[in-house]
Amino acid sequence: MCSKNNYEYYKSHKICVRCGQEDAERNHTLCLQCMMKSREESLKYNRAHKKERQAKNRIRAKKRYYQLKEQGICTSCGKRVSRNNKVLCNQCSARINYRKRQEYLLKVYATKNMCEIRV
Repeated sequence: MCSKNNYEYYKSHKICVRCGQEDAERNHTLCLQCMMKSREESLKYNRAHKKERQAKNRIRAKKRYYQLKEQGICTSCGKRVSRNNKVLCNQCSARINYRKRQEYLLKVYATKNMCEIRV
């Protein structure tokens, strides 16, 4: 891919824009070999920079959490107003409680006898 003109020419003639040798795959701008190379390169890059991305995401999530909490908005969905000096709205709170209850019941049913369970 040397210039924008070459890119547009290859793209319009359905030739791979990376190598310029093979026909591009249907609905794509790259041939199969170049797509596989690109995927391997991106996976290698993502594995090498995983810790950095995790640290950045952690910082961004904390910042978002505290901004939403300060504004009185639900920290889970970021849409509705939180209620009763809590950090979650009623809908998110109910959804999370339901999910935790289901996980608890699965754990109880897996570890105890049916006659010992009180729901």
